[in-house]
Order: sequence, then C-alpha cells, then structure tokens
Amino acid sequence: MAVHDRSFTGNKPVYLAAQMKWQALKKHFWGKFAKFNTPGKTVIAKPGNEPQPIQSPIVMQHELTRRMGDVMEIPLLRNLENLPTIGMTQLAGHEELQKINHVRVPIDIVRTAVKPQEGVLSTQTTKDLQLLKRARPQLLRHYAETEEYLGASYGFYYGFSWNVLQSSRFSGNNQNIKAVSHPHVFIAGKGKVSYGVSNYPGTAGYETQIGTDITNMVDTNVFDTQYLSGLKAHEQVMRTDPLIMKDGNPLWLIVAHPYQISTLEADEKFRNTVAQTHAIQLAKDNPLLVGCKYIWGGFAIFQSDTAVWPVSVSGGKPVWGPTTLTNLKSFKNYSSYNKFAAILLGNNAMFKATGQALEFKKRMDDYDEIIGIAYRVVEGYSRGDFWNEDDGTRGDNLVNDGSAVLITHAEAPSM
Repeated sequence: MAVHDRSFTGNKPVYLAAQMKWQALKKHFWGKFAKFNTPGKTVIAKPGNEPQPIQSPIVMQHELTRRMGDVMEIPLLRNLENLPTIGMTQLAGHEELQKINHVRVPIDIVRTAVKPQEGVLSTQTTKDLQLLKRARPQLLRHYAETEEYLGASYGFYYGFSWNVLQSSRFSGNNQNIKAVSHPHVFIAGKGKVSYGVSNYPGTAGYETQIGTDITNMVDTNVFDTQYLSGLKAHEQVMRTDPLIMKDGNPLWLIVAHPYQISTLEADEKFRNTVAQTHAIQLAKDNPLLVGCKYIWGGFAIFQSDTAVWPVSVSGGKPVWGPTTLTNLKSFKNYSSYNKFAAILLGNNAMFKATGQALEFKKRMDDYDEIIGIAYRVVEGYSRGDFWNEDDGTRGDNLVNDGSAVLITHAEAPSM
C-alpha cells in the first residue's frame, strides 16, 4: 500500500508502529576495503625517501574537497625499458625519455529524495509510523546500495561509476571518459582476452573479442582449482601488485559470486585442502581478510552476490550486470544467468574522488504542507587504468596492475 493513501474503505488496521520492520538489506561488500589517501596519512616514508601508496584495493582521494575542479588526475611513472649501454659505448644522445600515464577520476552529483509528508493530513494518518524520523536512515540504506552497485562495482566493470558515465557533462568531451571493459579479462577455457593491432581496450574490436570469447565458453569452463592455478601462473596476475599481509606474505584478493564459489567447492582437489581454517586464522591479524571465505594458492577468496555481477553478450559485445537497468532491484535478480565475472584485486585497484561529502537537504513547500528529505554527494569512482596519452596509440601502453575480471560458467546450484 502507498504510505499516504487516505482512501478509508472499511476498517483501518491497527499499526504496531514501534515494531516497524525494515526490508532486508544485504551486507554490502566494498566499504571495508576503502581507505583514505590524503597527503598526511597515506604516503609513508621509506628508505631512500621513496613514497609507498597505502595498502588498499580502494583508495579515496579527498583533494577535490579543498580544490576546485571536477576531474582528478593521478599520474603513474612508467618503468624504463631500454637496454643499458656498456663499455665505452657513448651514452649521450641515447637517454630514455620518462613516460607518464594518468588515470582520470571524474566526479558528479548523486542524490535521492523521499517525501515523508504529502500534506499535513498524511502526517496525521501515519503519525505513529514516524516517517519523517525514519527518512534519513532509509536514505542512508539507499546510499549504501548505490555505492555498492552504481559506484564501485560499476566502476570495475565499466571503468567509471554510473553517475559519471551517465552525466551529460562528460559525454562526448575530450577527456576520454567513456565505458571501457577491463583491460585484463580472463575467461575460463580461453585465458586472457588478447589485444591485437586494432583492438586495444577502448576500441570496438576489443569489446567484440570479449563478447566472442564469452559466447564460445562451455559449461565445463568453471571456477575451480585448474582455473585458479592457471591464473596464479599468468604473467599479468604475477605483475598485479599484491596486498602484503602482516606476516609478510603477498595475497591477491578474489571476490566471486556464490554460484562460482559453489563450483569451486565441488572440486575434489579443493575440498581436500584446509583453505577455510587458514582464512579464519589469517583474518585475526589482517583486517582486510575479515569475511574471507578461503585461502588457496596465494588467493584470498571472498563471496559476494552484490559486488560480483553476471555477464552476457548483446550485439556481440559484453553486457556487465543486468541487461536492463530499471532500478536498484535490477542488480538483485541473477537466477537466469549462467556466466559471472569475479574480480581479482590487488593494491590500488580502484580510486574514489570526493568533491562534497554526503549531506542531507530538506525541502518545505506549499506553506509547509509538503516536506521532502534528500541526500546529496559529489563523488566518482574510476578503475585503476593508467592511460598513455602522449606516446603511441592511446591504449597500447595502458597500465593496470591493480585488478582483473575473471569470467567463468556458473549455473545456479541444484537443491
């Protein structure tokens, strides 16, 4: 029923307002990994005065709260590649130019409102429900879901958060802010989606290649120990910057969908390990591992059906998440899908910039008959894709050493 429905037909039921229930809200995943990266907190002095980024998959930048602008650029100094000279070979004139890539983190407004009072009579008829009092916590729950689906996860799959990609301020501009599938997509049974002469990330050819490889998957291409062993040995995974635990051991984090976890648990080789016990022990000393389900082969494996999305193919190209995005409930219906895209996380996999922190706004209209409550925040998420802009073709020297997307076949477990 509509809360403000005042068409009294028959007897009005008695509300137990003190026992009002909230609709179940799933525990969201990404929040525990976010850490601030402000000048006084995250750059730690090392021997030789070399800066060391904070250890976290998601790094929050707050510089735009103090400066004007709507796009933050984070530079990455690429490694030198030339062979050294030896002996008496002249070095002058053969110096290698320093090359810098950048990741752009744009920000835009995110806001939502509710109307707890639609005329004073609506307040009278719902007085015991205290809708005005419950508006802010209800909005905070909505913001938590927005951050989960349209912020971090959307950013991992599409490159930028939903509010940025949908903003008319960035579409068609010269900032190259557009949806781009992850540059490191590993498909079970196929391996890493390869680049070609004309299909670097960001091109139609690359997206089509991902779609083709997904279409060619078979139902035995599952998330199991064989797949994980192949990942562990791949050069790109080995190059991904791991998170260092307190005992000094490096770990890569994998967030997998429950359907994928089910295929892993069905693998006899996996069942013969003590992966779960190991995870519980390590989590005691490593906050980033709280909630970790298994440790196996250098991977800390988490389970989430909110952070991890299904993937399908439409028009030959991948569609990350629901094929039709109507509202937040669209992300919660995944039973009809059989391919899912787990996320491998290393250090600094995702950047979040904030221009204005979350705040509440109140609107009163028509001589205080109408009351609305809203939240507003100015922020944006960007995947850690460091693009080359000044040398070669944009994309052929793209650097992302923070994450990857892992696609496997995964049917709903039988009951």
